[in-house]
Amino acid sequence: MAKFSAEERKLLEQYVTNVDGDIFAITGLPGIVGSAFARYSRALGSFKETFLKEFLKEGVIDPVHAKELIERILIAYGDDSVGELEGANVSFEAVSNLAAKTIEDRRIGGSPIEQSSRYVFYDQKSLPAVEGDEGKWKYLRPKEIMESDHAAAYEQGMDRIFQIYHDLIEPVTEFYRKKKPLDQAEYDVLGTGEKQKRADLNQEKDIKAFDRTYTFDLKTKTCDTIRVILPCSTLTNIGMFGNGRYYQELLSHLYTQELEEMRDIAARAHAELNKIIPAFVKRAKRNEWLAERREQMRELGQEIFSEKVDKTDDIAVTLLPAQASEEEYFLMTLAQMLYPNCEVSLESILKKLGKFGDEERYEILETYVSERQQRRHRPDRGLEAGYPLVFDCVCDFGSYRDLQRHRMLTQQRQLITPHIGFQMPQDLVEAGVAGEVDEARQICEELYKKVRQDCGPLAAQYVVLFGYNIRWTMGMNLRAAQHMIELRTTPQGHPNYRKVCQLMAKAILDRHPWTREILKFTDFDDHTWARGDAEARQRVKEKALEEKCGKS
Repeated sequence: MAKFSAEERKLLEQYVTNVDGDIFAITGLPGIVGSAFARYSRALGSFKETFLKEFLKEGVIDPVHAKELIERILIAYGDDSVGELEGANVSFEAVSNLAAKTIEDRRIGGSPIEQSSRYVFYDQKSLPAVEGDEGKWKYLRPKEIMESDHAAAYEQGMDRIFQIYHDLIEPVTEFYRKKKPLDQAEYDVLGTGEKQKRADLNQEKDIKAFDRTYTFDLKTKTCDTIRVILPCSTLTNIGMFGNGRYYQELLSHLYTQELEEMRDIAARAHAELNKIIPAFVKRAKRNEWLAERREQMRELGQEIFSEKVDKTDDIAVTLLPAQASEEEYFLMTLAQMLYPNCEVSLESILKKLGKFGDEERYEILETYVSERQQRRHRPDRGLEAGYPLVFDCVCDFGSYRDLQRHRMLTQQRQLITPHIGFQMPQDLVEAGVAGEVDEARQICEELYKKVRQDCGPLAAQYVVLFGYNIRWTMGMNLRAAQHMIELRTTPQGHPNYRKVCQLMAKAILDRHPWTREILKFTDFDDHTWARGDAEARQRVKEKALEEKCGKS
């Protein structure tokens, strides 16, 4: 252990949590700590010694010297790996749900948290721009559509859909209030292990906790149900922590998208990250090679399958056969290459490929990987085929949004369209508001046709509602399946994504019965009001915290 002078100790105390210990955290060094770590990996002394010697000048960080040192370190060590030692928190606010999924597609090195349509009502307009203005509903007005002949129809359609959503809140809430009246509701707000009715409570604070739980229960139930008519253009917020390498990959990914919103997000995020970790995002740029490959694969996919669409209004999960031969592995890889570029199931793609000759098969491969001129010309995720568990899934876009965020696996999705099917909640039928939902669907489907024809299938996704089905594939190993299935079948989960994971578990157990102990915490039961039970547990924790703070 190095000995530090009193002056050195005073300096170090600003940046490390334990001057004397061998294990310590580092603080107050944004944009520098990654390079400092990299530098001391090749230095004889400790981090503290290296930092004092090479990053401080006359007791303060020398920004000019630090910048030059960072540049030299990146050249010497390689910025890909060093970038993983530096991080930043970024907020992506007022982005569409379509953009949110594109951002969250980047899996490694970033941790997102997104505004939840299961807890938030999207019934508020933005603040008026001028006096007398009523404000605007919070949805994206994408350049591709607003500069087309459909701008007025788009705004009129989206405005009407948001108004319908707004108008459904009270009648649907009242529907649930009648199904579960306050005087019949039961929650364990005392934490005794047994549920109480409101009339059983004597303390005012317990009654308030009960009422708060009941209000939350109705709200979240309503949110879960009516979100089917929110469009993909709905604005949301994402909080993100990521390392430098992650942000460089994310920015490049966004720059390479065709939609203007994605490229604009990249440019604005790049500008902000340049203020914190500039050296680690300097190489972020559009990948023209990949953009060209994607365009050619989309054309090829549409050519092979023309107007064919595999439709279903149900939630569906198919566990594909394991690839037992070289040819099966090859065909699955080709199928995964085609998958995002058509509107058919993985089974349909594999069946078609089975009839192809070598020339047709190798045309797909060549289109996907041709003309690579450097190692950074990396294709998309079709090359990740080969997992022991490969699922082809269909469910509503709203539920897909939750399942998409799992990262210990490979996912690819097809474009969101109104073509596959729609998940109409039975509660909306029973509440007598199915007509309003049908109106929103009609607006969506008519607008989609116009926008797709003139603005393209990518821009047309903005008008599609959360309730429409999307098809995506998930490849994973058993450990990833265990994590996702047991997490997403917990009682408080959304019924639709719970069903997806229940079907996954059933498919695995049918094929591999020996996995029963591995998937033992899969919940196959139905839980109509489980969100209220989870909220009641929160009241108990809050009460314990208040008592603890009151005693301290």
